[in-house]
Amino acid sequence: MKVFLALNLALLSLSCQAATRSNGFPFKSLVSFGDSYTDEGRLAYLQAHNGSMPPTHTFLPPSNNNADGGYIWGRFVANATGMNLYDYAVSGAACSNLLTGRYSAKIPGGGFFPSVQEEEIPAFLADWQYNSSSHGHTDSKLALDPDTTVYSIWIGTNDLGRGSLITDEGAPGVSLTNVSDCVVNAMVKLYEAGARYIVFQNLVPLYLTPLYATPENGGVRTYLDGNLTAISEKMRTLTLGVNQIWKYQVPAVAATLKDAKISLFDSFGLIMDIRNNPTQYLSPPYNITGYLNHCTVADNCTTSWNYDPDHPDGYLWYDELHPSQKTESIVAKEFVKAMQKQSKYATYFY
Repeated sequence: MKVFLALNLALLSLSCQAATRSNGFPFKSLVSFGDSYTDEGRLAYLQAHNGSMPPTHTFLPPSNNNADGGYIWGRFVANATGMNLYDYAVSGAACSNLLTGRYSAKIPGGGFFPSVQEEEIPAFLADWQYNSSSHGHTDSKLALDPDTTVYSIWIGTNDLGRGSLITDEGAPGVSLTNVSDCVVNAMVKLYEAGARYIVFQNLVPLYLTPLYATPENGGVRTYLDGNLTAISEKMRTLTLGVNQIWKYQVPAVAATLKDAKISLFDSFGLIMDIRNNPTQYLSPPYNITGYLNHCTVADNCTTSWNYDPDHPDGYLWYDELHPSQKTESIVAKEFVKAMQKQSKYATYFY
């Protein structure tokens, strides 16, 4: 299986490198923030180092042992374009633990999953922001070139999910607008630190993941008193609601950020297109409701690839919550196009 994964990554890299190089691809670095859809080993590092995150200026190596069963979309982007990937995403992350933090016994000693606002962005700033007073200046700036660095934010899945809004948990009084504001504020915080090219990714149709779907759509879990229909409909309302808020909030805020080059990437629309037209994206036999890894997200389990290991590229989902590696490779292809203002799944505010 690892041979297959490596071959899949190599083929995507070769096909995309030719296109990006011929177009004079202008970017050198991708800095990503988010959760398990984006994490390339930071939660695993934390678990292996007694709850500590990587030290400053420590960048983890590429890994094909991630929540999608293989390489994450950011690694596909990096290999396809030659960009450096600086991935600060942590599996289990919410936007802010002050709003929708989730406690986990899987964190050594117990505790909340690291969040974007309280861990990921501060870790990034510790790595890249320096005070140049020793050079006769008093300002702080990033050591990454703003003209050749792209930043991505893809967060919200855990804020809406089990242990948070869908189960009426989180800080008292927290609402969907608090979550939407939090993510947009994270974007602004990156801008204030010096970021200029920012890709803001909205949420996938979470109500169609096996974790939150109705039985006819492959749903397998029972929360909210076991009413799968209620679960799915509530998640549908939450997902559509926050995406709709961002549709208007992101451009409104972008307009206030001088020289910012912000785009809104429609992850929702892309996943829906894969689901509705699997023959155009996946390999036969196509499976848009089932999932590959029947080791459940919520339970302790070590087996994987135990359902249909011979046809991984036919699956939209890897497990109950996470897109498959094939799906993430498709996200990567569109993300590369989005950076060049060529993707139909992105709206550009510059």
